[in-house]
Amino acid sequence: MSLGAFFLLVNQNAKIGKKVVYNAPNSPYIFLNDNELLKIRMGHSDKKFVLTILPEYQFYSIKKDVRVKRDTIQLILGVILGKDDEASMHREPLKMFMEQMMDHYEKEEEAIKPVLKEAFSKYFDQPELILDKQDVEARLSKHIKEMTKEGKFDEATVLLNKIKKIPKKLYKAHDNAEAALKRKDFDKATREFENAKNYAAELEEHELVKMYYSKIAFVKRIPALLKKRKLLINKAMDGLRTDHFDKAQKNFKKAAEVSEELMDAKKSEEYRLKARALAEYVNVDRQFS
Repeated sequence: MSLGAFFLLVNQNAKIGKKVVYNAPNSPYIFLNDNELLKIRMGHSDKKFVLTILPEYQFYSIKKDVRVKRDTIQLILGVILGKDDEASMHREPLKMFMEQMMDHYEKEEEAIKPVLKEAFSKYFDQPELILDKQDVEARLSKHIKEMTKEGKFDEATVLLNKIKKIPKKLYKAHDNAEAALKRKDFDKATREFENAKNYAAELEEHELVKMYYSKIAFVKRIPALLKKRKLLINKAMDGLRTDHFDKAQKNFKKAAEVSEELMDAKKSEEYRLKARALAEYVNVDRQFS
């Protein structure tokens, strides 16, 4: 469940120039304290997208550098998620919201608040509902009315005929893809997401198409990332067995970073904690050696 969203402007002096946080109704109040802000900013030092994992929730954010006269500022937009939520589905919504925010980031914080609230409702509040039958068909119906109003009667008729057949195929392909993904059948998941993308394109559901492009690219990367993580864990365990704790620490840290790319919050937290504990052990061991 999405808990809220936030916007940060980091000025040319690397200080927070603006901070706007929106907490969704019935969600816990999240302020973004200095420690949390530091984690988000450090994550974005070399990454465009960052998943920041905390004990009770996680932040998934995007960064954009903007040139203002002779200086460069950073815009950071993020969605606040529950600790078990899948972050990857918010990648495209974040990109779309960043494009929208380019018209608003210069406004005062109070003026940005309603923009953030509206964006949360549009992009982040249960985005899986974008595949809800009533929601999709409502948008299609609106599209047909617009074409009819513009006198595009032939195009409206073509789309109307598609609506009778394609949405059910879209939902089925999407469900098949998600089921295959849970079984780790990545080839089938890719094929079914491709089918869903093609059906969405036929219906002129452009935002859905963008979402599926992102999802397909992510699924294609999963096998290589899993293989990379397994290799890193093997190296880390080998370091523990041979008392090379600095080696184990570095590989657990890298495994945590790969887990972030996989949107695997639990494993990322596990390996990061192990890396942190080993780093402390290595420091103490060096002091008393």
